[in-house]
Amino acid sequence: MKLRSALAGSCASALLLAGCTVAPGVAGPTVTAQPATPSVSAPGGPATTASATPTPAPDLAVDSVSNFRDLAGSGAGLAVADGGRMARGVVFRSGKLQGLSAADKRVLVAAGVTDIFDLRTDEVAKRSPDPAVGRATYHLINVFAVRSRVSPFPASVRAAERERQQLNRDFVADAKQRQRIGLLLRGMADAPGAVIIHCTEGKDRTGWVSAILQLIAGVDRETVIAEYLISNDRRAEIIDRGVAQARKARGRTAAEITRIRLVVAESYLRAGLDELESRYGDLHGYLTDGLGLDEPTIERLRTRLRTP
Repeated sequence: MKLRSALAGSCASALLLAGCTVAPGVAGPTVTAQPATPSVSAPGGPATTASATPTPAPDLAVDSVSNFRDLAGSGAGLAVADGGRMARGVVFRSGKLQGLSAADKRVLVAAGVTDIFDLRTDEVAKRSPDPAVGRATYHLINVFAVRSRVSPFPASVRAAERERQQLNRDFVADAKQRQRIGLLLRGMADAPGAVIIHCTEGKDRTGWVSAILQLIAGVDRETVIAEYLISNDRRAEIIDRGVAQARKARGRTAAEITRIRLVVAESYLRAGLDELESRYGDLHGYLTDGLGLDEPTIERLRTRLRTP
């Protein structure tokens, strides 16, 4: 399978939102492509007007991977500030795609997926590579900007909560992470068809980027938080199994800490959003000053994410 490099390591000017102890970083983003077989306010700029009664699209039935869903929600799509809706079938979010069934690959091809953005570290992506999905181009965008990530087991429940909150703050505070998120959003703005964004569990890196995209579209903050928390329902069996294993091996406190690390919580996302406001004032400042996006790119993203 041919691989083509989509980026040199020196895109320092490319600077959307949450930290753990990490191993020494690498110099620049890794982006590869593989052809295969077939309140945080919204950024400024003119808003488009969606049709009053959009036709609801059916939910995409992809069950062989964890936490797969449409970024725009279900039914007619998430409501946005001016009375419009997010466009469904444009961005899908997921956990890792390893194990994707042949039937689900066909579903994704039929849905028009042209690009897959993998947010995992190089090391993890190599251990559990994404399968080819039709002719979709694969992009590895290592959001954490490290070859591998070491995350020692927290000493207490409170330490585990602080770890998860800092994870989201770092999507704003860490310059290398901002660089990668900016690269991701530019790629999404220019993708020719539907895209998938995913990390390992589809809840932290993917959860942050998904929240930013929903805010760009004009979804209100409380709805964005509610959508973020859906990962807990989608991953309920995985969470319960991990907690039970920790309790059996290490006791009740370890089980509580494990649950904190396996779930998403409102306080995690709010920590990142608060950091965004503290550093950049609002979403638009984060997008432009933080991520290095220009106005045409932001407008292309907004247009893609909303119904016409």
